[in-house]
Amino acid sequence: MSSVNVVWRGNCRGLEARARLLEYLQQLAHLSESYLRPGERPHLTVVRERQDPPRANIEMVDEIRQGGVGVSTDITAHPEMLLARAREAGLPVRAAGEGKSLVLLDEVRLRGIDFQLFDPRGLYPENDRMSFVFIESPEHHFIDGRLVRVSGTDRATLLSCPSLQLKSYLEDWTDCLFSWIRFFLMGDLWWRRYEELQGYCDYRGVFEAIQTTHGGAEAEIATFDAVISTFMQHAEHWRYEVQRTA
Repeated sequence: MSSVNVVWRGNCRGLEARARLLEYLQQLAHLSESYLRPGERPHLTVVRERQDPPRANIEMVDEIRQGGVGVSTDITAHPEMLLARAREAGLPVRAAGEGKSLVLLDEVRLRGIDFQLFDPRGLYPENDRMSFVFIESPEHHFIDGRLVRVSGTDRATLLSCPSLQLKSYLEDWTDCLFSWIRFFLMGDLWWRRYEELQGYCDYRGVFEAIQTTHGGAEAEIATFDAVISTFMQHAEHWRYEVQRTA
């Protein structure tokens, strides 16, 4: 089976909902890290002349980036609207190839989490991370609260649409996780695996039934526990399979 690139984007301006979401995602990040060998990749990587320092398995982001910050138009489903708002605000814009453009900012605050998602096969070391980092820019409301993936350096930062590459592992589970986030905390969340919002209609029906029976707060916690439990089942199964066939 071929691999699939999962992409997601959205806007969450509510600080309370955003804080709750990050608390939940920290639980998932630490669980994922518990399966990883700290500081190591599951498989060997090609030796380069210059080795970049390894990234931490979990990165809690709370920083201000200044100078050379480019916000890609792929963070929204309506790039033409984002560009129009940017030009109205007097922000410079430049082409970035593949039909994308960059809105250039002098400064932006970023808060959120970026973590490596455990895969015992280590197939995609360059695209195996989940990013839920939010732009905080109240002076530019058209990008405030939007999800991004942070790349580049302090001098040249790129903020773009988060993505994750998977193959025969955690694919259905990502639908479950994103459905949970969209239903309980971030109604603007959009994702595409093979289809847009894949699996959401089915999961929404389950969440609604549990919410009706148990109430909103209890349903939110109980269903996230199920998301965590399902992740553990997949991780344990594939770790065993990799060890068995090694």
